[in-house]
Amino acid sequence: METEEAIRSRRSVHEYTSEEVDDDTLKSIFELVRWSPSSYNLQPWEFLVVRDEEGKETLKDCAYGQEHVTDAGAVVVVFGDRDRGAHAEEVFRNEAEKGYRDPDTVDDMIQKFQDEGWQGNDEWAMQSSMIAATTLMYAAWSEGVASCPMGGWDGDAIREEFDVPESWKPVLMVTLGYVDRDGDEWNRERKYRRSTDEFVHLDGL
Repeated sequence: METEEAIRSRRSVHEYTSEEVDDDTLKSIFELVRWSPSSYNLQPWEFLVVRDEEGKETLKDCAYGQEHVTDAGAVVVVFGDRDRGAHAEEVFRNEAEKGYRDPDTVDDMIQKFQDEGWQGNDEWAMQSSMIAATTLMYAAWSEGVASCPMGGWDGDAIREEFDVPESWKPVLMVTLGYVDRDGDEWNRERKYRRSTDEFVHLDGL
């Protein structure tokens, strides 16, 4: 699927078929997600993929009973790891080896990020992880898997139920699954979109 087609044709859906999202398909999707850009290339995203019925029921409770959580073939919880030192060593040493970073600064950079702790990094973690979450939805659609980014869920409940590490901040829930392209939901006229003239402000507001 070409990029423009994926962007124009992807839509958020709540009604999924019973077809499962298998391991190979998920692997293909996340092989694309891993190329998402991130601040300092530190790739702070973590993805919890839930496919079993018990896990989806738990997530449904965390999402105030939204039905499409259990109807989906898979539910992905996107987290942002606020610990900027978690991957600093492998990232910065690799960049130095490939000429992206001055080797003389690498040790100091690694130490700086590892020493700072994770508190106060919420915005940083969320920004990069939301980019990866967006890539996830388009990558899924390129594999024929529909998606829906969800509002209305309790991040603290998710953390408690799934024993989430303290530094991981819940960022987004995304349902994944296959859609009946002959069904009514899929074939409705597309919803209203603002024109570019309304939201693009060239050279000032």
